[in-house]
Amino acid sequence: MVKMRRGVTLFITLSIIAAMLGLLGIVFTYLETARSQAEIKASLIQGNLLYTDAKSAIRRLLGKTPKNGTYKTFYTTPLAIAAEDGEFGAMVHCSPIADRPNIAWLGMDGHRNRQAHFEIAEKIFEALTDKANLKDPALLQDKLLEALKHTKQMRFNILSNINKKKGTISLREFQSILDAYRYEADDPRVYTIPWKTYFAFGTDLGKIDSNFIRPEVLAEIFDIDLRLIQGQDGFAMGDSLKTFLDNNGLDTSWYDLKPPREVFAKKQPVDAMQCSVNYGFRDGQYAFRFDYIHKRVDHFEFLGH
Repeated sequence: MVKMRRGVTLFITLSIIAAMLGLLGIVFTYLETARSQAEIKASLIQGNLLYTDAKSAIRRLLGKTPKNGTYKTFYTTPLAIAAEDGEFGAMVHCSPIADRPNIAWLGMDGHRNRQAHFEIAEKIFEALTDKANLKDPALLQDKLLEALKHTKQMRFNILSNINKKKGTISLREFQSILDAYRYEADDPRVYTIPWKTYFAFGTDLGKIDSNFIRPEVLAEIFDIDLRLIQGQDGFAMGDSLKTFLDNNGLDTSWYDLKPPREVFAKKQPVDAMQCSVNYGFRDGQYAFRFDYIHKRVDHFEFLGH
């Protein structure tokens, strides 16, 4: 046996203890990571079950031929879903998708039946870029048109999968267009524009839901003060847009267009909404969202917690 002095022995013992503590720290970190991943997987499974329940609940609530009042109630009142044993619950919040023009309408110039769609989109685009005082709004519009008309990648090879559906742009793809413009024009002000408030992205539904149009969009299209729209005698979600326009003496030429040139859906609300589901699971809060369009569900996205 090799004899060592007490100080050396103590040093080695402390070194071993430190190493063991470090190893324990690594093990606990690994276990915590594994536990977190297991929680996420379990929450995903729970989310998938709620996803199925939410779809069924929406279909039951809307029925085969839902009326304007049904949509108004659905958009203004969250839908509660609860398990029979009370183990978990969820809240479903839905909002209309066709409450604003689609960004793809900027590519409709010259289209025989959709010229008014283009004129409305261009009017809003010009108003937004003017207010933001962009350096080169024509460059931004050119990039949008390039994306809408072609499936090839844009300049700088920034967009890898633009236009999987020709003539549509997703929000993610639009963000890449903004990035390309920002660096080419050296204009960060493009990020200050509330694009999602005024334009829809993805699936082009072809019409604006007249009775559920966003106040901000209504103000820009019909040249009316937003404060008047949001006032006591203004326009509320589910109200008759025709009545509001007539009462305020506004030009209704765009509103009055009939199929196939119709811009504003009048007889029946557009069957398209985006829904988010928030739910508690074990010790965490989670959420997911999806689009419900023409009784079909698309674009499911788990948002985590």
